[in-house]
Amino acid sequence: MKRRSGERMPRLSALDSIRTALIGPRSRKMRTALSALGVAVGIAALTAITGIAASNQAALLAKLDALGADMLVVQPGYGPDDKPVPLPQSAAGMIDRVDGVEEVGVLQSVPDGIGVYRNDLIAKSQGNGLTAYAASPDFLSSVEGSVAEGEWFDESTRSLPVTVLGAAAAARMGITEPGVRVWIGEQWYTVIGILDSAGLAESIDASAFLGDRWAAEHVSADGEKNTIASIYVRMADGGTGADVRDAVARAANPASDYVQVMGLGDLAGARETADDSLSGLAVGLAAIALLVGGIGIANTMVVAVLERRGEIGLRRALGARSGQIAGQFVGEALVLGGLGGLVGMLLGGVGVFVYAAIQGQAASIPIVVLVGGPLVALAVGVVAGLYPAVSAARLSPTTALRTV
Repeated sequence: MKRRSGERMPRLSALDSIRTALIGPRSRKMRTALSALGVAVGIAALTAITGIAASNQAALLAKLDALGADMLVVQPGYGPDDKPVPLPQSAAGMIDRVDGVEEVGVLQSVPDGIGVYRNDLIAKSQGNGLTAYAASPDFLSSVEGSVAEGEWFDESTRSLPVTVLGAAAAARMGITEPGVRVWIGEQWYTVIGILDSAGLAESIDASAFLGDRWAAEHVSADGEKNTIASIYVRMADGGTGADVRDAVARAANPASDYVQVMGLGDLAGARETADDSLSGLAVGLAAIALLVGGIGIANTMVVAVLERRGEIGLRRALGARSGQIAGQFVGEALVLGGLGGLVGMLLGGVGVFVYAAIQGQAASIPIVVLVGGPLVALAVGVVAGLYPAVSAARLSPTTALRTV
C-alpha cells in the first residue's frame, strides 16, 4: 500500500522497534563487541570490587569475632557487703531468650583452693595463675572455640577424671600433647585435649576444664552444687550494642542489679568501624566503576550518531518520526548495556572466586550485586544513550543527508 505525500509513517509495533534497534549492533559487530566490552569492564569492576571488598570484610570480621569482638561475659556482681551475688541456675536459659543472642556457654565454678599443677611435688604456695572450671560438652561450640590437640568432652568423658587445658595453661606447664597427667585438687587427671588460643578470652586460655558431671559428683564442696562462674554470650551477627548488654544483665538475674556484663576489650567498636569503612569503600569504588561504564556507552552512542547521520536523514526523509529515531538509539544502548552487563557479571564473579582462592578466603558476592549488576547496566545504558538519541531525533533530513 502506497503512502500518500505528506502522510506520516505509522507507529512501529513493539516487535518492529526491537528489530530496528538490533539493526545497528548486528550490522556493526566489531564496534558492538568493543562497546559491549567497555560496559562489561565497568560491570565486571563493579562486581569484582564489591565481591573482593565483601570477601575481605567477611574475613576481617570473622577474625575479630574469633578474638571476641562479638562476645559478652556475664559474672556474678558484688553486693554492698563486697560479697559476690550468685547467678541463678536459670540465668543461661533466660539469657538465651534475649533478642540478639546467638549462643550461650556456661562455666561452673569449683571450690576455692583447687589448684592446677604439673605434678604433686610443686608447693601449693607457688601459684601459676591457672584456674579450674567445670564445663559441659556444648560449651566449646557455644564460644566457637577449637581444639588444637586431642578432643573436647563428650557424653562419656564428661563423667571421667580427665581435663582439657587452655592454650596458656598447657604452655605454662610445658604440655604439648594429650596423654600426660596433671595434678588438680589433690587428684591426678589425664589431659585429653589442648585448646587453640581463645583470643581476648584470657580466662579460657589460662584454665583447666573438668567434665561437668564429674565435677558435680566429685569436686563439689560438701555436696553442694557448683555455682555459675561465668556465662559467655555470643551475639548474633557480631552485635554488642548497649541495648543487648542491658537486656542480658536483666535476664541473668532479674532479682538483683549486681550482675557484671563485660565485653572483651574494645573490639566491638573496632568491628563496627571496620564494617562501616569497608562498606563505604566498596560503594565508592562501585560508583567509579559505574561512571566509567556510563561514559563508555555515551561515547559509543555519540559516535554512532555521527557515523550514521546519512542513515538518519534518509529515514527522516522517508517519514520516520523523531520518536522512532530516538527509540532506535535508546534500544541500541539497551542492547549494549544488557550484553555488557551479563558478560561483566560473569567476568567479575570469576575474578572474585579466583582472588578468594588465592587469599584462602571464602568468596562473598552480595546477591544484590549479582542481580542488580545487569539491571544497573541497562539503566546506565538508557541514561547514557538518551542525549545521543535526542540529538539524532532532532536532525533535520536536509542536514543529515548532506553527509550521504
